Order: sequence, then structure tokens, then C-alpha cells
Amino acid sequence: MFDTLDEIERQLANGEDARAEFKEVLLGAHGVRSPNTEDLAGEMVGFANAEGGVIFLGVEDSGIVRGLPEDRLGDVEQWVFNVATNNCDPSIRPILRKERLPQPNGREVIVMLVELRRGLYVPATSGGRHYVRVGSSKQILTGAPLARLFQERGRAFVFDEQPVPTATKEDLDREALERFFQNRPPAIPWQDLLRNTRILARADEEPDRPTVAGLLAFGKAPRARLPSAYIEAAVYRSIALTSDDLVHSEQIDGRCDAQIDDARAFVARFMLKPARKPAGREDHPQYDIGVVHEAVVNAIAHRDYSIAGSKIRLFLFSDRLELYSPGGLPNTLTIETMPFRVFTRNQLLVSFLSRMKSRRTGRAFLESRGEGVRRILDASETHSGRRPIYELFGEELRLTIWAKPSPHQDRTGES
Repeated sequence: MFDTLDEIERQLANGEDARAEFKEVLLGAHGVRSPNTEDLAGEMVGFANAEGGVIFLGVEDSGIVRGLPEDRLGDVEQWVFNVATNNCDPSIRPILRKERLPQPNGREVIVMLVELRRGLYVPATSGGRHYVRVGSSKQILTGAPLARLFQERGRAFVFDEQPVPTATKEDLDREALERFFQNRPPAIPWQDLLRNTRILARADEEPDRPTVAGLLAFGKAPRARLPSAYIEAAVYRSIALTSDDLVHSEQIDGRCDAQIDDARAFVARFMLKPARKPAGREDHPQYDIGVVHEAVVNAIAHRDYSIAGSKIRLFLFSDRLELYSPGGLPNTLTIETMPFRVFTRNQLLVSFLSRMKSRRTGRAFLESRGEGVRRILDASETHSGRRPIYELFGEELRLTIWAKPSPHQDRTGES
């Protein structure tokens, strides 16, 4: 959008419209004084809720170029990203460019172009206002128009099928793809195969890019393009979440299949396995490792990857395992109905996992649909004597699986 100098100069001459907003920027000693953050967030939200657009920073409302101080460009850029991340909900990813443009006196200065794409969802400002760009200004959306926009965006977009703006085809692992498609018809070109399976997709006039699910399942390093796509794992010696009792921590990343297998191995490595020897050794592991595997698969497959800055968290305590998964429950699903209903937030990723095999079990990660939660609840209760608990905290789901007591403990819990 506004890719050439001629296009930019023509827009400046024509003034603000449905695709362009001009903002003069005033800087103080400690950052941007004007415009204020809510104002800029409103413009970003307005474009995202319409068809996209560009905010010209360093340009008066009349289209006269004032520019930005070159020694303060870093401050302006950081301010823009902070507003997009912290003052828009969900956060917005702008594309920033710098252009040299002439002032009225002929001297060239730098103007920053902040490009906003049409949003996947319906963002609001941190002040709770939903704006939409109409002509040369933004308008507040409420009532029926807002409801229609929510309905339209929810129907039109599936997040894990969207192309990742910063990714390229080179981010995909060819060997992983060849293993997955080893029985593909040889007459189908690779490019067509990856497009047809939504591993690659394109937006507008952009080149083909890996989708969210494509990167998670077949990326060389998914976290490089999807920074929240990993598991934060930690072991504590007591029942409390405190750094004083932290024994070990690590970040489990890589492709989704590797994350599942590595998280399973993490629990197997650090959970206690007390033994009795009445007639040969008899181990009593704290957790049913098959249940742990199922729980991690569910977390990877169904978490909300659109929530920026969030990740899966896996904590081992002396008496329990806690698994936190980003994202609330969709539609009318509740904690009570989870064991009896099937929901799939990431349909494309789930389809890949159902055809991929674990290197540790040799079986597909998703062999049956709709039985995972029931199996976690029932098998864990059989193993430990206590039923696991699902709890929802805002936009995060927590699963607590209780450890099986040691056979050396008496009925009071003492060894």
C-alpha cells in the first residue's frame, strides 16, 4: 500500500481518506507527547476493523510534511509497537516503513508509514472502544453493526489457516514435509500440494507464506516466527510456586510433534517413581505417562495461538502437575460439558497431528476425537485416587493432575 514515491505524494496532495490518516508527532524529553496513545490506538483499530490503511507519522492533517527527528526515530518506532501491543486488544501487528519526503522548503525529512492490515478479529482499544474507519475519520462501533462485524470476522477467518506475515517458504523443513507426504502423487507439484493443504497461503498480493498451522507442524524453528509457540516447564520441590523451591526449568520448543514428545519426556524424567519390593521391584510412578501425553497433545492442539505473549506452562510440584493452556473455551462450551463435547480451535493443526506419529509411542498423536478429556479425567483418577480439575482463569485454562501417593506413605501422608 502506497509502495512508490508517486503514490505517497499523490495521497498527500489528495488528503486523508478511507486508507490514509496523517499525524503530526510532537516529542518530549521522555518520548512522544502527541498524539496520545488512545488516539493512535483508535486509528489502528479503525483501520484493522475496516479494510486496512496507513498512518503517516510526521505529516500535518493538511498533508504538509513536517518529518521526524532522525535521532528520535527509535523512540517513535518503539512507541508505535507499544501502542499496537498494549493499547489494542487483541494486539495488532503494524508494518513500519521510513520514507524521505520533501518539506515545503524543499529539505528532505523522514516520515514513518504505519501500515495496518484488515484484522483477523475485531480489536478494540484498551479503553474498550471498537472503532471502524469510515471515509477520512474513525467512528465508534456499537450495537448491531458491531455484532455483525464480529459475526463476519468469526465466520471468515480461522486463525491457524492464516499466513504468518514474517515467514517465508524457506522457514519450512523440506525433510519433515517429505516424510509427511511420502505417499503423495508424484504428478502434483510441491507448490500446489502445499497450497492445497493450507501449509502455504497468501493474503492479498503477498507471496505464498507458511500458515500458522504449517509452521507449527513443519517449520524449521516455529518459535522464530511465532514467539509464543513453546512450553515453559519447571519443577518445584514443594507444593508452592516459589523460586526458592525451583529445582529445574527449561523451555521446550520446536515443531508441535517435538514439543509433545519432549514435554512427555520432561515429566517422565522428573516425576518421582518410588518402588516397593514385596516380590520383585514394583514401581509406583506419580503420573500415568499416557495421560500426561494426552494432556499435552490437547494443550498443543487446542490452545489459542492468536494471544500474543502467552505460552503453555507445565509445572511439576511434589503433589501435582499443573498444565496451563492459553485461550478461553469457545462458543457455549463449559468446564462441565468439556468431557462430553468435541471442540477444535485449530482444525488444520489437528488434521496434521492426526496423521503424524510420535517418535516415542509410534502412534498418531490424535487417534480418536472427543475422548481425550474423559480419558484424562478417568485414567488419572484410577491412577492416583483423585480426579483432575479443569479451571478457567480469564483467557487461560488450567488442568491439575494429582500425583499418586508414595507406597511408603501411611494413611496420614507421612513417610
